[in-house]
Amino acid sequence: MIFPPLFFDVMEHLAVHLPYEALLRGPVHYGWMYQYERAMKYLKGKAKNLAMVEGSIIAGSLTEETSHFTSYYFAPNVRTRQRAPKRYDDGGVAPTYAVAGVPDIFSQIGRMGGKTKEVWWSSDEDAHSAHTYILLNCEDPFMRYFESLFVSQVQEAIPGISTSEVDKRKDRHFIKWLKSQVEYEDPDYPIWFHELVQGPLAKVTTSPMYFSRGFTFHTYEYGKHRATSNYGICVKGETDFYGILQEIIEVEFPGLLKLKCVIFKCDWFDPVVNRGVRFNKFGVVAVNGGRRYNKFEPFILASQADQVSFLPYPRLRESGISWLAVIKVTPRGRIIGGEEPPLQEEHINEVEEPEQQMEDILLIDPHNHEYEDLPDDTTDDAVEDEFNESDDVSSVEENDDVSE
Repeated sequence: MIFPPLFFDVMEHLAVHLPYEALLRGPVHYGWMYQYERAMKYLKGKAKNLAMVEGSIIAGSLTEETSHFTSYYFAPNVRTRQRAPKRYDDGGVAPTYAVAGVPDIFSQIGRMGGKTKEVWWSSDEDAHSAHTYILLNCEDPFMRYFESLFVSQVQEAIPGISTSEVDKRKDRHFIKWLKSQVEYEDPDYPIWFHELVQGPLAKVTTSPMYFSRGFTFHTYEYGKHRATSNYGICVKGETDFYGILQEIIEVEFPGLLKLKCVIFKCDWFDPVVNRGVRFNKFGVVAVNGGRRYNKFEPFILASQADQVSFLPYPRLRESGISWLAVIKVTPRGRIIGGEEPPLQEEHINEVEEPEQQMEDILLIDPHNHEYEDLPDDTTDDAVEDEFNESDDVSSVEENDDVSE
């Protein structure tokens, strides 16, 4: 048999070989060699002795596997390659103090990142506002008692004073009044309370980044030229506040305990609905980028902040107002569960079972071929049902027979 030269062209046989290979292989990615080529490149990197390539690869692989498996027996505080922290790692360990009863705001889990600096307070007003905010957000019975005592004294001194005026006086005079009420080294109060009342140091530690609860916070100056915006802040409450993170400050109180607390200085948008904040029919929140909160309350605790991102809308020709859509940021490495449990409620299982009586049970004898007429929907003994149309249908049929 003579085969012409064109018969040996590979293209003539692809119609047979390719379907056969697909039948044997399955999906196309099972025939790829990329992963094996990458693995060979990784193994060739272990060949330090070119005279004995195979033995050098085996020795390097054994060393790597030995170090890998033995690392699981190290103490938890030993950092290994397998335990390398993530970029958003917050340290995972809360600060501890030598005495008990220290409020939780001084045991926040978080880690400052970037280049830290020690600076003075930018103004006395900032130092006073930060100290007041820490005192009023300290969940402690002593502090709650003095706060309620201050409010009652103001209301007695000025009858009919409004709540907003009480809050203003609290912001201005609560620290000075509290120092006059608590004598220094009074044994009736714990040591941390005395250190907290005396106020923070004049120098604070600032940083451009802060990692906490799966969030990565950046100050506006640090992140304004980056592709990602990590400086949006949201504080949930009776009125939700949205703002821009300006400074990350670690406040330290002098004394034996050296209490430390991380606070955020923010620039807030106007929280008034339909003026500074609006909601559309799809539930999307938007803030007016041209309006700011007129009250001086720039500080919040780092543990109170959630991260959001502000995205500009397309330019509106009919309006010059710049609205920004609020996008909630999901924390990394965390699973946020729903507010309602996925299982059915427990009260369903508490429904009592109906009591069965013997006279209501019909016993059927399989050997008895006699039957008894039972009332159903088609007999006269049936219970009237407003949704049963059998009577109407039968009456219509009788009328049709009469008409015929």
